[in-house]
Amino acid sequence: MGFPIDSKVLGLREVIKVNEGERYSIPIYQRPYSWEEKNIKDFLESIFDAFKEVNEEKCKANVKPVFFGTIQLDHNKDDNTLDIVDGQQRLTTFLLFLDLLQRNEIHPKEYIDCSKVIKSEKLKEVLNDDNIKNTSLKYYENRKLLKKEVEHFEKEFKEKNEFYTELKNFVLDNVYFVQLITEEMDLSEVVSVFNTINTTGLDLNATDIFKVRYYNYLRGIDKTKDWLEEINSCYQLIDDSNEKLGKDGRTDQTKFDMGWVLDIYKHIICAEFGWGFSEVSKSNQKFFDELFKGTSLTEQSDLSVLEFDTFKHIVDGFIDYWRWIENVRFNGEHPEIAKEIFSIYLVEKTRYKRYWTIPFVVAYFRAKAEGKGWSDYYVDSLRVNMYMFRFFLIYTVVNDRVINPVQNKVCDECFKWFKECSTDDIIKNIKGMLWSSVRSEDHEPKEDFYKIIKSGLFYNASRVRLVCTLSALLDEVANLGKSFICQENEIVISEQEIYEKFFHYAIYEKNKNPYDIEHIQARNNFSDNSDEFNGIGNLVVLDSHINKSIQDDAVSEKITEYKNSQYAAVRIEFMKEYESCRDWDIDYVVKRADEEIDKIKRFMDEE
Repeated sequence: MGFPIDSKVLGLREVIKVNEGERYSIPIYQRPYSWEEKNIKDFLESIFDAFKEVNEEKCKANVKPVFFGTIQLDHNKDDNTLDIVDGQQRLTTFLLFLDLLQRNEIHPKEYIDCSKVIKSEKLKEVLNDDNIKNTSLKYYENRKLLKKEVEHFEKEFKEKNEFYTELKNFVLDNVYFVQLITEEMDLSEVVSVFNTINTTGLDLNATDIFKVRYYNYLRGIDKTKDWLEEINSCYQLIDDSNEKLGKDGRTDQTKFDMGWVLDIYKHIICAEFGWGFSEVSKSNQKFFDELFKGTSLTEQSDLSVLEFDTFKHIVDGFIDYWRWIENVRFNGEHPEIAKEIFSIYLVEKTRYKRYWTIPFVVAYFRAKAEGKGWSDYYVDSLRVNMYMFRFFLIYTVVNDRVINPVQNKVCDECFKWFKECSTDDIIKNIKGMLWSSVRSEDHEPKEDFYKIIKSGLFYNASRVRLVCTLSALLDEVANLGKSFICQENEIVISEQEIYEKFFHYAIYEKNKNPYDIEHIQARNNFSDNSDEFNGIGNLVVLDSHINKSIQDDAVSEKITEYKNSQYAAVRIEFMKEYESCRDWDIDYVVKRADEEIDKIKRFMDEE
């Protein structure tokens, strides 16, 4: 056999030509159709710009082709179709686009049945539907967007009675691809070809690579099962969970993807095999690519963690656990563990956010050791996570950069505790290492930690945001159930309300920061140049829109706006402090700093 790749340049008309007995199909390892608005607008911009040039007098005799990259196909002999390895998103969008144009033609001369090009029931349903449904399905969502953009573009060509036909013919005759077809290649080889030739930055992502590598691994153990179907069922579980969101008007739930599960799975595998930070630090794509095609597994006596049943168990466990967290937070069912619930989001604000996985890893190992379900260890694993957050907090404050000794401590010691110890012993071990130096024996992290918080906090953006967020969050939790008036509306402090204004950014602001870190008194209003100006005594979280409006006003002038804050740290706690002072000078900054540090000390030392 010669070189097993056939390549040629084809126009769109030839690409979508439906030959009898042959259709395109989407292989099971491919991600669903998922183009976003930016992709659609970039797609249309390339077409519209070229179409406008053609309609200029000087260009009519010299139409330039519009190149849309490579389409890679693999010959599937089982059903005589061509699997789309690369090009699904573009080809699907072209079919939606052509279908839209055909529906608006006044005097159509040819009809292309777009529903017969790609073997997809969902796409077929959309193309055969005369209405644009109000649904979150990407096919309908992008069909609506295409319609809107084309109608806007049509206004530039009011003199054209056959606008839609001309645009359709232009696209069919002037859009070109390089088509590559592979023959008789192993699935992993097909993916390797794709990653080699792809130069557009649209490589298969980690979840696609995992699916292929894991499929080959399982097939090497047992060729009797349809492992791609089995693996794909796990991906479907995540899609099913996401599709249920938004019921009863809820907006607080999170869409997740298989990448989240792979983060957890990687950490579980590393804990099982005793692998350290050198493996944990790898991207998911690199980790699973090397795991399944390398030789490291031959050194392991127990590979049960790689069995499909284990993987599916982890997918199920993660979905149930994450939705439980959201429901508990939304319903306020367990106010006694409010801080523990929020610890998941706080870890992501540290320099060690890769370890957001910890409660899920702990729940997995505790359930495995005791022969129970994850749900029996939800609260315990969150307690562990709260103590790990304290450790990450310390070394986010006392180190300006992430340092390997902290990472090694987590991977070499903590992962081992998660795997082998009871919950109480895990917590005991973490408490024992909290203030121990991971850098050098003569380093005193506790002394540095409180010193920086008191006077040098503001010099590092991630550090100041983390500490001030924690301080404000402690105020919120301490005031659970209390209410106050904010902009003529009553705010009752609840776990759900706390989550939305601290972590659910989309509700409050279009940017990612619903709150700023505010200097209560601006430096130019201080007669004393003490560095405590930049410490916790003079800093507070404040709604972004309020902070922008008050700028460097004196505190006495800011108070009116402070009363409109939605944060308890401002509206309740700071207002109490301000009522007792005559002027916000350095003495009050020092006094407040001591009170804030006492609050953080209680949090760090609480049982």
